[in-house]
Amino acid sequence: MSSNGHITSFEIGPYDRIHLYGVEVILLTDGEGGKVFERKERNGLPLIYSDEKLQQAHDENKLVVERDFYDPRRDNNEVKATHLQDMCPRQQAIVAFKLRWVRLLEWRRAKGRIPHLERRRIMFEMRAEYQATYHDLRTKNLLPNGRLRYETSVEPNFDVPSYAAVSEWALMLKRAGGDARVLRDHRGEHERESSFTLEEQHLQGHFVWRFLSMTKPNRSYLFKLMKAVERRMNKERPEGAKLNLGGRSTYYNRIAALPDFAKVAARDGDAKAAAKYNVVIGKDRGHPMDLVEVDECRLDITTLLKKAKVWDQLSTEVQEAYRKASARLWFSAAIDHATTAFVGARLHVQSPSIATARATLEMTTRDKTQTARNAGCKSDWNVYGGYRGVRLDGAAWNTSDAMLLTVTDAGGDKFHPPVKAPWLRGTMERLFGTLGGLTLQHFSGRTFSDIVTRGDRNPRKEASVDIEMLEKVLLRAIVDIHHHTPNKGKLGGMTPIQAWRAGCKNRKPPQPPGGHLRRTLYGVNAIAKITPQGIRWAGFYYQSEKVQKMRRDRTDVPVHIRIDVQDVSEISVYDGELSYPVPARLPALKGLSFWHATALLQELRCIDADYRDPTNEQADEAREWIDSLAELARIKHSIASPIITQKHLDRLEARITQGIRIVEQTEFTHEVSRQDWSESPFFEHVSGLND
Repeated sequence: MSSNGHITSFEIGPYDRIHLYGVEVILLTDGEGGKVFERKERNGLPLIYSDEKLQQAHDENKLVVERDFYDPRRDNNEVKATHLQDMCPRQQAIVAFKLRWVRLLEWRRAKGRIPHLERRRIMFEMRAEYQATYHDLRTKNLLPNGRLRYETSVEPNFDVPSYAAVSEWALMLKRAGGDARVLRDHRGEHERESSFTLEEQHLQGHFVWRFLSMTKPNRSYLFKLMKAVERRMNKERPEGAKLNLGGRSTYYNRIAALPDFAKVAARDGDAKAAAKYNVVIGKDRGHPMDLVEVDECRLDITTLLKKAKVWDQLSTEVQEAYRKASARLWFSAAIDHATTAFVGARLHVQSPSIATARATLEMTTRDKTQTARNAGCKSDWNVYGGYRGVRLDGAAWNTSDAMLLTVTDAGGDKFHPPVKAPWLRGTMERLFGTLGGLTLQHFSGRTFSDIVTRGDRNPRKEASVDIEMLEKVLLRAIVDIHHHTPNKGKLGGMTPIQAWRAGCKNRKPPQPPGGHLRRTLYGVNAIAKITPQGIRWAGFYYQSEKVQKMRRDRTDVPVHIRIDVQDVSEISVYDGELSYPVPARLPALKGLSFWHATALLQELRCIDADYRDPTNEQADEAREWIDSLAELARIKHSIASPIITQKHLDRLEARITQGIRIVEQTEFTHEVSRQDWSESPFFEHVSGLND
């Protein structure tokens, strides 16, 4: 949170669901400088919060606002997946297909009325234009060896639905208030009428429940017995009234549908069931953000320095270093269309992908003042909020279903400018073109010479670009210079920061997602198993009542989880229908990022260790030590830190062989703490710093 900077006030709608410090509240008054809330049950005093306190609550992940959750036009939130990304992959593909055709038809209708007799032809024309654009972009995503990147290798669905079907989808979307979940495949949601009579269902249930017996009868034996009873009873029945108790698969499926806990308790006894499912309890420890433009391009430092007129001041060695860096470095940015302010930026060596695009969008949800401070900026970087719309280029990862569902879940609409209409690509590409001429010219050639480092030990080692130094120059150019440079054209002489503050007074940005919702939107996916101690990830345990209920219903079945690299003290777990937040049992994880947690594991000597149960004192000492490391704080807030993907999580998980339990101090633990099992580099490898 900014210490003395401008506090942005966010818009909260009448249908938004609001959780403030773990309590669901409703908005009573939205005033100048603050808001008044009331508990949903309306049984307490009004809760008055200033904009500064609300910003602090958001930064602490204690304020979660789900936009239009209670809109009466939306589907029933209690029984359906709350977010598109909570749906199964088949449903996600169906929604993305329908949503894409609805957008294409809206774009075509905006050009004029579509005659009835021309509808079929126009639908195929739209498909042809979309295919041509897709294949044009596909050729640009080839790797040097001529092969496609993994994320671009999956062909989209080019089927052409009928005009009437797409019109019906558009109408359904409109009636649902933009809730894209209405476009899912509804087949199988409603309980079908059984093909068996009540008498047949009763007999089936009798033999299903006979499976739940201490004698542990074999299901194959019970099925044969059931069919024998069926044949005996049918001998006395007339033709047309005979029983049909179903086949083997029907009977086995009904047994499989029983909860695992019920089967263990009935067949093995309550004592064994209680021991197996015992819960291990640990200690309690036009306007801003209306349209955000996101783009990724190679950071052509050579061209920027030539525009800044400092290229000729550099030595040949330094120029060569910049030429090589320009071929490897990528710059991703998110710019507010209304104010030209940078609401997110990432500097990376990873090729653009869904992960890099999501990482850039995630930065739009939080205050980045600490990032600016670490780079030596004098100004705050507190422009952020929830977006109403996102404009992306036509790259394969941006046109993927995953990006469409992410933006839609965040409450925004996704747009793509036409490939052959560069004048519609807007603010982003113009800013890339003018960044060097308007901002980098404030730096001398000496500054850019200092960014290039040379090997101290090997004088023959080639010079290379110091990414940390380059990040500082770029951030100062953006935060201190670009944000405070008057724009005489689009902004009428105002600076981007002045335009942001003036625009926020006219219409506040939507409340950015926080906590569990932000992790659902931008978290990194992983797979874990539920143990009696809870979900184990990287040696840490995450526990809740809902997690243990999932374990009782489906034992030893891997679950999908999501990790927020900015705060690993809580994860989200997906139970097949909904996702839930689950807190960590280890208090030392509170507020730690992925990089801090990795350093904590190394400090506790848990790497490749067959036994390592730290004491409270050791955990507290390790936490104090990593809090004192300025380098970790810089990495957490850096725009050049590695973009963490499932690959990095797998690297970390592979090096942690045992779960971490806090134990009392003994002579044995004292001796163990003096040993170190780690024999190979760890932190730089698993955190992506040496990728």
